[in-house]
Amino acid sequence: MVDEVNSEFIKWLAQATQCEVKHATLIQPLWSEQGACFRATLSPVGTSATKRVVAKCAQPRLGSHHPKGWSGNTSFKRKCRSFKVEAYFYTHLQPFTTQDCKTPKTIALLPSPAGQNQEEQHSNDTLIVMEDLANLGYEKTTMELSPDDAVVVLKWLAAFHGQFMGVSDKNLWQEGTYWHLGTRLDEFNAMKASPLKDAAHGLSTRLNKAKYHTVLHGDAKVANFCFTSHLSHCAAIDFQYTGHGVGVKDVAYFLGSALSESDQLAHNQDLLEVYLQALKQALNNKVTIKRHSDREINEILQEWRSLYPFACADFHRFLAGWSPDHWKINAELTKQTQLALNALG
Repeated sequence: MVDEVNSEFIKWLAQATQCEVKHATLIQPLWSEQGACFRATLSPVGTSATKRVVAKCAQPRLGSHHPKGWSGNTSFKRKCRSFKVEAYFYTHLQPFTTQDCKTPKTIALLPSPAGQNQEEQHSNDTLIVMEDLANLGYEKTTMELSPDDAVVVLKWLAAFHGQFMGVSDKNLWQEGTYWHLGTRLDEFNAMKASPLKDAAHGLSTRLNKAKYHTVLHGDAKVANFCFTSHLSHCAAIDFQYTGHGVGVKDVAYFLGSALSESDQLAHNQDLLEVYLQALKQALNNKVTIKRHSDREINEILQEWRSLYPFACADFHRFLAGWSPDHWKINAELTKQTQLALNALG
């Protein structure tokens, strides 16, 4: 089944790992046809031993097709930056993640095999080779969760945010998430006139000027989590938009991606509290990178609870310009947006 995967990617993987690629199966192409993720079985040259890995080959190209039509230079630069951020995450931050916020370990990470002499158009190509989470029991993926099953991801997010609370790293996105206003001015300009558009900069400022920031996953949709068979544990992938911000931005995006509209209306506030209590527990954990006092922890919970509607409204602003008919613009998102607009005054 090697022919299911681009032969160039197979050669690249073999060179990066110094192994023979015995078998490869496409998992999915990257967004906007920018590369591919695939599962492969490797065998070190001269041995009969094998191991399974997952490879992510990124080849961003200006002018690549975008399903929503956003294929300009701004989008291309953002995509190139995102792959560099992800490579940095796996090299420098992934080793600090714990079993409570499980991420795949890096096996190899290389730019294009053309190296320093590669053509400029290929200079943004990257290859990340990771352990296969399915081998570790995280073999299940899903596009929707029940409120009870969503708890396991909220606890993952709390552990991740607690682990990196207060960490600042210029090699990440200064502002995490793929929809933040600073890199989405094209979509902002495409918005129809509305109170939400008028408030867009105020919403962004309120989130960015929060006292407490952490490192965000940045694209914490349910599809970027892998689960054990009974959904009792999870691990996360896809760290292209990892950067700084308030943790409830990840929470708002996750809940909007994982729950039905009726479940969001009925359970989001309770699930927000589940996340905040798990965050409190994570911050009290002595293995976190930076210790926080009880007073600081209470301040974090209070601040982030109050900013949840702002996180929802900020994402709503993006959708309103990017895809105004998107299914995620529902009654719950609209309700939270109105709460944020009212709070801005």
